[in-house]
Amino acid sequence: GIALGIAAGLIYAWQIDPRVVTDTRPAQLSGEGKRNYMVALSLAYAGNRDVIAAANRLNELGGDWQALADAACELAQSGYASTSTGLLAIRAMVELAASQGSAGCASALLPAQAATSAPPPSLIPPTATVTPAPTKTQTAEASPTPLPPLPSPSPTPAGDFAIVAASPFCDPAAAGRIEIIVRNLDDSGIPGVAVEVIWPDGRERFFTGLKPDRDPGYADYSMTPGISYQVALPGLSDRSDPLTADECTAGGATTQRSYRVVFERVRTR
Repeated sequence: GIALGIAAGLIYAWQIDPRVVTDTRPAQLSGEGKRNYMVALSLAYAGNRDVIAAANRLNELGGDWQALADAACELAQSGYASTSTGLLAIRAMVELAASQGSAGCASALLPAQAATSAPPPSLIPPTATVTPAPTKTQTAEASPTPLPPLPSPSPTPAGDFAIVAASPFCDPAAAGRIEIIVRNLDDSGIPGVAVEVIWPDGRERFFTGLKPDRDPGYADYSMTPGISYQVALPGLSDRSDPLTADECTAGGATTQRSYRVVFERVRTR
């Protein structure tokens, strides 16, 4: 009778009228739920650079910076790292943990991009910068009019990648655009690599691989006329020479000059 009563109670609680949990606190999540929560707070930090908000969310989860680094390590060893979206998320976790002095195995397991430089280990957000509002354009289909190449950058790279081409072109369908391509030793495109565009009043960071139909290692950025920009892979390469969206003419039409900057791996860690 006792056994039948227990069985009936379990059937009722699990199948007939299961309890619906609402208003769950982050600390009550399962292991997988906590990892997903860490991914979300790391991606939010990558977008707004608000380390205090990230710390508060991590505290709500009941974790610490080393737990974040360890979670990134677990994901880097799983199939989660096989997509550009997964790479982007793991790198955001690595960067946030590194900004507070914690590290795990993720950087070594994903050698295509080491953890990027971050603020000193403190809970002080970085200084906000003014970012010009870029206007994203569609991929150009027309054949661009080539212009003379820029002077070659220094042959000695600062990190694992060197700038092997920085060529201007004039194309009304891709006006004022910086096209970035990051290539491996076998000439294949590398997704999930952080790219930084710097101008006198600020900088912006984004990742390759968000337009896989163009190239796995492709990313682009729309310049504002009159502003001089430089491009780099933070911590992995030198900066390019200054790039400016000057006026140019193609097919009788006046437009803004664009650039194609190619980074190529020169060594592995």
